[in-house]
Amino acid sequence: MKFLVVFSMCVLAVSGAALEVELDFLSGPVSAEEERLINSILTADFDTAFAQTLQLQRQSKENIIEDAVTKLVRGSKRNVLDYAYKLWFGEAKEIVKNHFPVQFRQILSESVVKIISKRDNLAIKLGQDLDAEKDRTAYGDANDKTSENVSWKFVPLWDNNRVYFKIVSVFRHQSLKVGTDADSQGDHGTYGDDVADTHRHQWFLKPANLEGDVLFYIFNRKFNQALKLGRAVDSDGDRIVYSHYGNVDGQPELYGWHISEFN
Repeated sequence: MKFLVVFSMCVLAVSGAALEVELDFLSGPVSAEEERLINSILTADFDTAFAQTLQLQRQSKENIIEDAVTKLVRGSKRNVLDYAYKLWFGEAKEIVKNHFPVQFRQILSESVVKIISKRDNLAIKLGQDLDAEKDRTAYGDANDKTSENVSWKFVPLWDNNRVYFKIVSVFRHQSLKVGTDADSQGDHGTYGDDVADTHRHQWFLKPANLEGDVLFYIFNRKFNQALKLGRAVDSDGDRIVYSHYGNVDGQPELYGWHISEFN
């Protein structure tokens, strides 16, 4: 039987409007300090969350930070990435290194990583051939998880109180984007592009937890669609990478991605 624990609501004024946040994704006991920290993160009051975090660190209560992060990841809350960004670039990197899943450090430090589909266990690469626009199609590679062709880095940028990322192919020196046109299913193809100057070239992440594994949904900023691999397989066994028209929440086994250090 699944139990749902609903905690008290924190009402904060945001842009002149009252924002009510229900902590309905939490389970188990939560201290008042942890609840205040989570409220600050969920309401995007990151300056307050930053100050609360430093106070907890001074009091040697880092376990509260770690517990809050764990709950936010399990709850698939996007704001935990924004919170991590503010800590990382606010001279509190050690907190992210020590109390967040290792993937957060790898992403925010622009480490070279692999992006591997949970469903198909294929790593994203860019094809060799250029199309008429000098773009390369993105694929899930059926055979390669070790060459530079499947190496990427996430380049963070902060805009409107949110962290977004450019996803850059280390081997091809191109940025991942979605195409402008949708297919009959409403999905968009994905490509490597020499430039990265639109919201089609920007992405945001939502964490997910599946049987103890930390995965990420990877959403395009322009179309608010998450990455997936197509079901058709080409002669090499590869699958084309698309953005998905439809809801992906609660389905990390289908739309989640492992992000792991390239080595």
